[in-house]
Amino acid sequence: MQDEIIKHTKKIYSEMNNKKHSFKEKVKEILTEILIIVFAVSLSIWLHSWSEEKHQQKDAQKFLMGLKGDLQNDISNLENTKKLLSKTQKQIDFVLYLTPKKIDSIEANHKEINSGTNFINTLINNGSYEGFKSSGKINTIENQKVRNKILSYYQQTIPQIAIVEVSYERLISRYVDLLISGKEDEDINTTVLKKKTKIVLSGLSKFTQYSQEPYQNAIKEAREIIKEIEAEEAK
Repeated sequence: MQDEIIKHTKKIYSEMNNKKHSFKEKVKEILTEILIIVFAVSLSIWLHSWSEEKHQQKDAQKFLMGLKGDLQNDISNLENTKKLLSKTQKQIDFVLYLTPKKIDSIEANHKEINSGTNFINTLINNGSYEGFKSSGKINTIENQKVRNKILSYYQQTIPQIAIVEVSYERLISRYVDLLISGKEDEDINTTVLKKKTKIVLSGLSKFTQYSQEPYQNAIKEAREIIKEIEAEEAK
């Protein structure tokens, strides 16, 4: 393309110095060459833009295919955490309402009390998203609905999960501290009957109950994104 432009530019220069042509003929020839150059440049720009757009679309499609796998892994991890929170809530509630009589009965049957000291740390597969976003390519996802759902999931929903887990860690760590801070010869079952422990357990019970909702919302959003991606693939 560059060679063509140079060739027609030389023709313009040559025509300007052509003594055989009249001024009118020169203008006609020069305008013709200029139009050819303008058309060539415009065509080159259009072809470059078209090629770039196609390349971006392929990158976006590749990203969405990989993202679908990331989200499927997220769903599995989120479901596991939600189940653990539900299990912890039941364990905490059991300990919360323990009485000396119940403890004596449990010990008489040689059973152990699960104190519900479970820690959580949900792995979110956001590497592909962060890389695609930092490269400035997020807007190459043409389907605005899909793009908005992806942004909402990673910028709003997942950060809420992180906040939940930080708060949970603080509460459960406080609970563990109370359990291990009893007297050396004190049975742990005695520690859980203390008023201070009951207060922490009460807070944990409510927290584990209400904190399951953000996980369910995240799971729902991840499934919706996968559904939208699959709909795009089917087109």
